[in-house]
Amino acid sequence: MGRPAQKGRALPKLKTLLANPATRWTSILVSAWYGHLNGKTLEITSDIALWYRPGTPVLPARWVLVRDPDGKREPQAFFSTDITLEPADIIALYVRRWQIEVTFAETRAHLGVETQRQWTDKAIARTTPALLGPYSLISLWAGDLLTNKSNPYSAAWYRKTSLTFSDAIGAVRLQLWVGDINQQSPPHREPHYIEVAGLI
Repeated sequence: MGRPAQKGRALPKLKTLLANPATRWTSILVSAWYGHLNGKTLEITSDIALWYRPGTPVLPARWVLVRDPDGKREPQAFFSTDITLEPADIIALYVRRWQIEVTFAETRAHLGVETQRQWTDKAIARTTPALLGPYSLISLWAGDLLTNKSNPYSAAWYRKTSLTFSDAIGAVRLQLWVGDINQQSPPHREPHYIEVAGLI
């Protein structure tokens, strides 16, 4: 008959749980959920199941089913092989992932990450952190320069509603140019002749 079975009875599908009126839902408050800065109330249900694929060991996984009480977004399912995580922590890690992806997208677009020309692993390992460093510095500096009343730069074909990293790097560049370079220039337009000893 072969080895004992590595899996048990199949659990109901998540779509079945979603439509089942007996499913118990818990309300939680999630921060930064699709742009909700003040938090968003979600309804979740969660449990632990076995993730089984032929030829691989059985792996326990926690699943989290999320639905929007307002019905503005479709229900979503999240999974984690770390069964010690709470459902709210799994959702928080998912929300944090988008901030990380935006960071890498902006550093590729504006700071040259992934365009290094080094040939050794050590050189690449040094260059990427060195390029990510200015991203943090520009973001912190722009936080002092830009306010809620600052208008984002918009192209004629695309109107932005919020500030982006391109606005941040533009504000820092302007501060460096105006604050450092222009302060060294004389206040009037008359030319200054520099006298150098020993030269005619």
